[in-house]
Amino acid sequence: MRRLFILFFLTCSSVLSWAQSTKFNYLFLEAERQKLARNYDAAIDLFDYCSQLDTESGVVLYELADLYRYVKNDSLSIAALKKACQLEPTNYWYKSRLVSLYLENRRNDEALQLAEDMARLFPTNGDVLLMLLELYEKQNDYANMVKVLDKIEVKEGKSEQLSMEKFRLFLQMKDEKRAFEEMKNLADEYPNDLRYQVVIGDLYLDAGKKEEALQQFKAVEAKDPENVALLLSMANYYHSEGEDSLYHDYLKRMLINKSVDDGTRVRMMGVIVREDLSANIDSAAVLNLFNSVLKASPEQADLLELKVRYMVTKNMPKEQVKPVLNQMLSIDPENDMARKQLLAYAIEDNDSVEVVNICKPAVEYKTDDPVFYYYLGVAYFQLDEKPKAVDAFKAGLEHVANTPSDDNLQMRVNMYALLGDIYHSLGQDEKAFQAYDSCLVYKQNDAMVLNNYAYYLSLKKKDLQRAEEMSRQANELDPDNATYLDTYAWVLFQQKRYEEAKEWMDKAVEIMEREGEAMSEDVQEHVKQINKKTKKK
Repeated sequence: MRRLFILFFLTCSSVLSWAQSTKFNYLFLEAERQKLARNYDAAIDLFDYCSQLDTESGVVLYELADLYRYVKNDSLSIAALKKACQLEPTNYWYKSRLVSLYLENRRNDEALQLAEDMARLFPTNGDVLLMLLELYEKQNDYANMVKVLDKIEVKEGKSEQLSMEKFRLFLQMKDEKRAFEEMKNLADEYPNDLRYQVVIGDLYLDAGKKEEALQQFKAVEAKDPENVALLLSMANYYHSEGEDSLYHDYLKRMLINKSVDDGTRVRMMGVIVREDLSANIDSAAVLNLFNSVLKASPEQADLLELKVRYMVTKNMPKEQVKPVLNQMLSIDPENDMARKQLLAYAIEDNDSVEVVNICKPAVEYKTDDPVFYYYLGVAYFQLDEKPKAVDAFKAGLEHVANTPSDDNLQMRVNMYALLGDIYHSLGQDEKAFQAYDSCLVYKQNDAMVLNNYAYYLSLKKKDLQRAEEMSRQANELDPDNATYLDTYAWVLFQQKRYEEAKEWMDKAVEIMEREGEAMSEDVQEHVKQINKKTKKK
């Protein structure tokens, strides 16, 4: 009974008769029930009937506004809430909900106007002041933000957080005088917190008052020579004075300071690196700084990576870069960036043993990058460890299949092509032909694969018609390739088309002689066999 009495008291207007009130109350409760059951259309109809019975009921309009939002009709929701606010102009909840609705519909000016009205009606309400502060911030109205902060300060008392926020706003307004006064007040109120003393020095420096800045910094240094904020500000001071030695000295002291977290070290070194790269100055000082910081924090992987990127960008000798890369891998063996850079150096040096040493650990921890599988297979192939090469390529093809992309397509083709060559050299021609077929599924116009496939078929005297088609296609793709011409000649020879074979072989020999290319034993044997069959008697 008590709940019914409260609802009646909240919803009914005093102008209703007892009979009307009873009917109103019944409809209101039924509307609430339909709303809870998510029968929103029915609830809207019932609340609408309630509003016809009592045209001065703000709570009915509030409920209708809520329902209109459920059915995604914000315009009707706003209209209902506006009318509720007109009926009850001092109702905090109606106005607060309307501000939110305005913001949801990007009607920021109306939201601000209403929030300002609420601030006049409820001058000591902290939630209203915070709402107003947020709205002013959306419009970059820093002056009014300061006024709101002043009101909050009167209500809640002066605080460090409020003073810092006002200081930030004064800087945004380019009101250096008031910013300085605010920071001076903070420094006076918290004399043992040297951050504010340092900021005062920064303000002097920004204003071009370098003597005052240095004096302020020195005063702080006398109290706390390892203060991180001070060290950074002193570095900035000496940088502005062009005193590079002192600049780097203070940077070093700051970066090796134990109270500086690793993330800050990396960010600061990133700034220094960007400065160096844009100015294109001698890198010795930057490298010395890296070394000092890494000495204090030797296992900081992000810092090592930044150092490597810097050295590579500066085109430093690989002999200097490789130890840093190896240090990275000793900390994080699964760092693919470091491993790839070492791999690039090994490929550049044509060092197959080193390629194996670099790629094998990556394959063992099952990296998702197929590059390591591919180059491991290539290195084993070059070292004549063909079964190991086969295993590497097969594992790589599984990873390529699991991560299909356009970038991996050529790698897939290359691995199948090399598998075909290896299987043939191992005398496993059926597997070789399967590998070539797989290769051509993904790239039908790979001239080398077409040529090799055709040649190996000709050696087996198998499927010579297809061999001829593939060899012809290879020559169309690369018409002046003596090897491809030789293959086509030999395919024709195997079909006993000796005159045609000689014509194509003569073209191959002509190109070899013109290019100064040595004739292999296989080609010499082909020439001999073809000439023998075409020799006139």
